[in-house]
Amino acid sequence: MNRKPEDYREAAEEAMEQAKTLAGMGTMSDREFLESMARCDRLVDHEDNCGHCGMQIINAQTARDLLAEGDILDGIAKWSAESRRRWEETKYFKLYQAEKAAGRDPHKAFEERGWEM
Repeated sequence: MNRKPEDYREAAEEAMEQAKTLAGMGTMSDREFLESMARCDRLVDHEDNCGHCGMQIINAQTARDLLAEGDILDGIAKWSAESRRRWEETKYFKLYQAEKAAGRDPHKAFEERGWEM
């Protein structure tokens, strides 16, 4: 993929506006937020061994699914709840929780599997 510094700058600016919107300080409508979030995985390099990339993919796919359903009313709240639900079903979340519950360091378990956090 031929990525330019501008691609990363644009993604960072978009992420900042998403964060402001989630914090109640942004100006995005529910539709604008979902459309923006639907693009948030465009710079993901890998998904099989990285919790961060996995989360980006979940966030984007959740937004795309809500947009496809036409479910825009309270879209941000619905996106938040659904993306959280989907995240909690991932191998990353489950391993982290299991390791914490067992009193072990989740970072070590991720490292042993060759995963990134």
